[in-house]
Formats: sequence, C-alpha cells, structure tokens
Amino acid sequence: MLSSDSLKEISNIFCGDTADFYTYKQGYKLVEFFNSNFGTKDVYRSGFPSRWAYVHDKLVDLINSHQIDKFFNIVLGKSYLMQEQSLSEVEAAEKIETIYAEFNRIIHRDLCKITRSNGRYHLVRENDDLEPIGNGGFANVYRQKSTGFVVKKLKDDYLTDTGIRSRFKREYNITKSLQDASGIIQVYTFDEGNSSYTMEYAETTLDKYVKSFDLSDDIKLNCIRQILYIMTEVHKRDIIHRDISANNIFIISGMIKIADFGLGKDLNVFTSHQTMHTNAVGQFYYCAPEQFMMLKDGDKRSDVYSLGRVINFIMTGDPRNSHHIYRNIAEKATNSDAAYRYADAGQLSIFFEKAVSYKQQAENQTRIDEKITRKVFDDEIESYIYDLSAEKISTSILHEKKGFVDVLLAFMRKSEDHAQYVIQSVDKSYREVCGRSFVAYDPFASFAYQILCGGFSYVVNETAANILRFVARDVNRFSAQHMIDDIKNVGVEPMIEEILDS
Repeated sequence: MLSSDSLKEISNIFCGDTADFYTYKQGYKLVEFFNSNFGTKDVYRSGFPSRWAYVHDKLVDLINSHQIDKFFNIVLGKSYLMQEQSLSEVEAAEKIETIYAEFNRIIHRDLCKITRSNGRYHLVRENDDLEPIGNGGFANVYRQKSTGFVVKKLKDDYLTDTGIRSRFKREYNITKSLQDASGIIQVYTFDEGNSSYTMEYAETTLDKYVKSFDLSDDIKLNCIRQILYIMTEVHKRDIIHRDISANNIFIISGMIKIADFGLGKDLNVFTSHQTMHTNAVGQFYYCAPEQFMMLKDGDKRSDVYSLGRVINFIMTGDPRNSHHIYRNIAEKATNSDAAYRYADAGQLSIFFEKAVSYKQQAENQTRIDEKITRKVFDDEIESYIYDLSAEKISTSILHEKKGFVDVLLAFMRKSEDHAQYVIQSVDKSYREVCGRSFVAYDPFASFAYQILCGGFSYVVNETAANILRFVARDVNRFSAQHMIDDIKNVGVEPMIEEILDS
C-alpha cells in the first residue's frame, strides 16, 4: 500500500530525525513504544539496526497485520503528543494538524491518504476509497467510503489553471468562513496537493427533492423560509453567492443547507479573482440577467433574482413559473431591472413574511366566515368575536351577515362578562354605523328584542331595552314599536318595561 520511500520518511519523522514533529527517540524508546502498544517482544541490544530502519520494518509488519490504522491513531493522538512533548491541549491539537498534513503529503505519491472521521484515522487507497456521485463544471464529486464525507475535487483539465484553482480555493474559504452560520454546508479540510476538499454528505438536492415528492404547502413554505433565513445571514456578512439554484441547495436530515460558493464574493475584499471562465456563468434559469453580461456586475440583488426563481421552483416545479400565491413577491424579486428588486435577501424575507401573513389572515377569515354561516360556535369563533372592535360587531349586525347574530348570542350566553361586552360594544357604536338611514336601525332593534327574550341579566337587558326604545321612539320605526308591544304582552320586569315606555 505504501512505498518503502514513504515509509522511510514517516519513520524518520517519528524517530524525531526530521524537522520539528516528534522528539528524538533513542532505540530503546522505540522498542518500548512498539512492545507496549502492539504486543511485540523486541529486545534492544547490540546489533540493533538503524532507528529509522527498525520503525520502517515495524510499519511494514503493521500494514501486513492490518494494524497500521492503530499506529496513526496513537501517534496522531492528542494525549500522545501532550505526554511526549509536554504540550498543552491547544498546542498538541495544532501540532497534530501539521503532522497530519505532512503524512498525507508523503503518501500522496502512493495514491493513498489518511482520512479522519470522528477523531479516528484510516489509511486508504484514494482510488478505492472514492465513489463517484456527481460532477460539475470544474469539479468531480465523490463519496469517501472510509469517512462518509463528500470529496469535491478539481478536474484534471483545470489543475494547471491558476485562476480556476484560486476560485476553487475561494469557494472553500468562503464556505469555511460561514461555518458558524446555520444552513451552510459543513466543510472540513482542503488538500492543496490535489485541489480537493471534504464536506458533509447530503442526501439530496432541492431540485431532486421537489421533483420527487408531492410537497404540501406547509413543507414548501418551510423550505422557502429556511433558504431566505440562511441567505439573509450570508448577505448580512456582505457575502454574495452569485450561483444560487435548486442544485446548489441541499437537504440534510430534513434541513436546508446551501453550498457551492464557487462564484461567491466577499464584498469586503476588493478583488474578485475573476477570470475569463467566470463570465456569463450561473445556472441558466436562475441566473440574473446582468450576470450573463459580466459576472462582476452581480451583487446582492442578483442573489435576490435567483432566490425569486427558487421560490417559483419550490411552488410550481418550474423556476420560470410565477403563477402561485406568492407571485407578487417572486415577480418583484425577478424584475429584469435590478433597481426594482428587493435590496437583499433580508428585505425579500421581510416582504415574503408579510405575504404569508396576508394569506393566512385571508384563509382564517374564509374558514371563520364558513363557520359563522353554519352557525358553528367554538373556541376559534369565541376568540374571533373577542378580537372584534365595537364598530366591527355593529357593522356585522347592520349587514345582517348570515349566522352572525346566532353565534353572537351563543357567545353572550357563555358568560355574563361576554354578554355585557357585546351589548356595551353595540350600544357604543350602532348609531354611528347606522348614520342617517332609518332602515339601518331595524337589525339592531331585532337584536335587542332577541336579547330581551333570551333570559339575560338585568344589566344586559337594561342596555338592550334602551337600544330598542331608541329605535322605536326616536327613530320612529314601527317594527320596533311592535316588538315592544310583544315583549309587554309576554311580560317583562317593571323597570325594563318602564325603560321601553319612556
């Protein structure tokens, strides 16, 4: 697996003969190390071979006995370096990274690599360990079997192109700088030797997810909100993506994550590392018009355009189709003139939430109206009536909204407080909503009549009697006068009758 030359270099490093990696070890110390950790029974005596040769042969034995991973896990362990060199935890962790990189530099010529996952190290053949799972314009993507990570590796055709290598490294650096933000794909290490980096594995892309499932409106809304939340944080840091699409958005354990900042730019950095390869790029249906002319013209509003197209895709399955309930938001976001778009993802998110709120209010009102029409009185209708202003209650009575008086009376019967709240609200507002129209007073006379016949308390009946008397006497509505006569014929408390006759 590893060449003799590579094993010799690793042996020299471990013996402490090369650079400042490990402390110098005498022969007996090397024997103690292998005896105590691998159960060998070597003896240090005259005729002992060269120190590096002894370690070299031991490493060959470990490879043959499939124990080489154990060796690397010991010598790259924090506790080992802390004991060997009297280092602090931080110092040991920093030195591990240096040694780890050096070991991988050495064995790269053997097409091998030491991978790391959950603090454990594994020596693998690179070709055997990488399973192709996709490719892009400049890079191939592999699943690393030993770790479960994804390896994104620059294609061989571009390894000598310094501009593309720089852009590829910038993709990693921008993503790495956003690791503390939620919703950004996790990246781990960058290998300068072959222009590749590792990142977390994603189950699927947003593109495949939307096309594979019949998503409910709630799931669609959740996806859009997550994406806008993530990009709002990115824009707050003055970073733009410039290549947002459903193929660069991933689903990991049910959560949205954004990746592929290959065209990204930190607005706090004056250079964009632009090359001839970065003109007119960005996935066609998601790319803002100005980016087709020159990538450097892309800014936060260009990301907004792409986000508008993503909203279209989530809602309809087609990034070009804006015929959905959030059409106004998507069409403003994708205006061909960048000046008329939202300024950034944060502003887009604010207006999207307003649209969601308006939609939910409309849906709630439709459901409530349907219940009232069917004379359904439940907790939702109770809360709805409590939230109505005095003017709104009287306006609904005035227009004789079907079923409204029935649920209003049900609300009043629930408690004395409810009853007083309603009758006092009507008393405060009914004259103003009726205005100069005499006929407008008739529904209020009818409402007061139903209360007086409904077995309510004296306090409630007193206010209802005043309303009925006003309509009958002051407005001079004959129908209300007949209602008073009916009440008196049935029988009513003397004090209420006195109010009606006044």
